Amino acid sequence: MAFEESEVTARLADYVVGTRPGDLPQRVRDEALRSFFNIVGCTIGGARHEIVDLADKTLAPFAGPQQATLFARGRKADILHASLINAFASSIYSFDDTHAQAVVHPAGPVAAAVLALAELRPVSGVDLLTAFALGVELECRLCKGVSVPPAKGSMAWSGTGISGGFGAVAAVGKLLKLDTEHMRWAMGIALSQASGFRAMHGSMQASMMPAQGAPIGLRAGILAERGFTASSVGLEGKYGFLSVFCETPDLDALAGGLGSRFELLNNTYKAYPCGIVIQPIIDACLQLRREKHIVANEIARVDIQASPGTMALCNNRNPKDELQAHVSLHHWVAVAFIRGTARIQDMDTETAVREPALMAFQDKVEAVLNPAIPSDGTEVTLTMNDGTRHVCKIEHCIGSATNPMTNADLERKFSDMSETVIGAARTRELVAKTWEVEALVDAGELARAAG
Repeated sequence: MAFEESEVTARLADYVVGTRPGDLPQRVRDEALRSFFNIVGCTIGGARHEIVDLADKTLAPFAGPQQATLFARGRKADILHASLINAFASSIYSFDDTHAQAVVHPAGPVAAAVLALAELRPVSGVDLLTAFALGVELECRLCKGVSVPPAKGSMAWSGTGISGGFGAVAAVGKLLKLDTEHMRWAMGIALSQASGFRAMHGSMQASMMPAQGAPIGLRAGILAERGFTASSVGLEGKYGFLSVFCETPDLDALAGGLGSRFELLNNTYKAYPCGIVIQPIIDACLQLRREKHIVANEIARVDIQASPGTMALCNNRNPKDELQAHVSLHHWVAVAFIRGTARIQDMDTETAVREPALMAFQDKVEAVLNPAIPSDGTEVTLTMNDGTRHVCKIEHCIGSATNPMTNADLERKFSDMSETVIGAARTRELVAKTWEVEALVDAGELARAAG
């Protein structure tokens, strides 16, 4: 590590302020575009969910002037409200992106913040994507720096909850053209509002934790622009963020290799709408069902070798509603074998989660911890009623960093989510416009088209 601990906030601020669009390698820009494309689709797909309706309608009477578009909701609100609701929509189905190591969902808070700001203060698509890339990069670095060994952190807090505002403020500060001093203040303001813990999983608040990062970043950037101060060492200062959220940070993961190592390249996209660590289990179950012509009522037992993260977060039998189903491996195993699918409608509370056949099948499912299993892998063993056994081992699931979704896969995912909300014709227009965001003179055009 070739820098002092006291330089961490300054190094990150300098990097964001000094980076020009041409400084990002093409493969980084390409992956930033994939991340951006994926999250726009997720935002439209979740925009009219009943829980998003609840949050919007509850808070709308307190919203300010009509500055920014609420995706697929047919109206505008102030940028803080719009960014909150859009980021909330992007994560409501647990279909958003995930960093392969830090298990943070970085794109939602950053995209919602920059798109809202772009409607208030016009910027080019090139500048917007650059700011988005930098925000996602810093959000991933922060979460990795406090949670992935050799860092010693805690499983208790929500990675996106505590780092989403930092990613958003980096992107917002870039678009506001803050200098290093003001960027450090902005970072400090955002860092001081970091919050979120995993006890909220299975409730409405689970998706609000990442959503809160968008208005936190916007508010912090605008305050700092006007001269509102904060500690310039918000990360590493005595009693700063690093001392609050981890026992031992990994400073190299956080601030080393800036401009040469990109955590954004380790961002991944889910093939199924549920917790990231359930994805390989669904892959295995669907593969067994397809290749072995499995009939669900002929299965006596399903044994799963699961990663530590899977057991810590998703070993939840008999969920009671859609929100709990997001993080129940037992529910998704039942869905995969009985329905042969893994779709948004497969976690509907009335038609799926409380479906008697799906509920009963879960009693056949047993997961055990295997520390050697990676987060994107699993081993599933079926024991049939006649004693026959079938085994499927997944090394790297679809959508993982090693086995990534293609652009065509992402486009199908976008269309599947969006068409049920805004129709096929508008979806086709938005797919094309989102892929071509860098060609836009006014990036706010994309947000307005998504209304």
